[in-house]
Amino acid sequence: MPHTSGMAYVEIGVSDAERSLDFYRGQLGLRAVESAPEPPAAGVHWLDAGGALVKLVVGAGEGDDPLGGWVRDDLQRGMRHFGMKVGDVHRRAERLRSAGVPFTLEPLRAVGDVNIAFFTDPDGTLLEIIDGHLTYHEVTTPALAERERRLAEARSPEAEPVFDHVALTSGDLETSLAYYRDRLGYPVIGRLVHEQDRRGFVIDYLQAGDAVLELFTFTAETAPPPDPARDRLGLRAVGLADDPGREVDPDGVPLRKAAGR
Repeated sequence: MPHTSGMAYVEIGVSDAERSLDFYRGQLGLRAVESAPEPPAAGVHWLDAGGALVKLVVGAGEGDDPLGGWVRDDLQRGMRHFGMKVGDVHRRAERLRSAGVPFTLEPLRAVGDVNIAFFTDPDGTLLEIIDGHLTYHEVTTPALAERERRLAEARSPEAEPVFDHVALTSGDLETSLAYYRDRLGYPVIGRLVHEQDRRGFVIDYLQAGDAVLELFTFTAETAPPPDPARDRLGLRAVGLADDPGREVDPDGVPLRKAAGR
């Protein structure tokens, strides 16, 4: 069913199409789309992740910095990771580990009473798997939190990964909310406060169509985002079914209008 609002896809730069297709289809179970939302283009491959799409774009990155200035530190503003819901994090992690996929965070019970794990794709893109439903510290829209609970409880332990969220670090929450909540109309589901994190880490969750947008904020000082104009591997852009009205979000995340969505 076409999306009329919300997140339509995440764009990921890859260096080797066959290697990445083998990873995303073979290891994560994503499927080739029946009808791409944009005209065919060389080096572009679309995968259906359930609820939203993954757009793989073949590129080379730049020199000795193929991720284009992206660093694995959530204090850097901009795109941080792409997350998928699974039936059982431990079961999926074991499959990935046996295939040689490198983990940056082994499975654990996280704040919000969900199981999570982090790993990377062949080019270093940071990915998360998560199971269960979040127990928010603050609930803004009870109906959306309840919807999440029902979907989690209906998901079988064998369920394949499906698109869940994209996480962004914001330098100013009110500015980000003015864009995503007020302008684009993405309602806030709720909030988690990481009380043990000395950086003053808070996550606000917004419903963006069938997907979720996670907004990270910190009381600690944040760093500038990667240059959105650089060709890079890894997380490159967010595609929106809505007209974004701008080329980058308030924290430098490249935005695309998903044609035909």
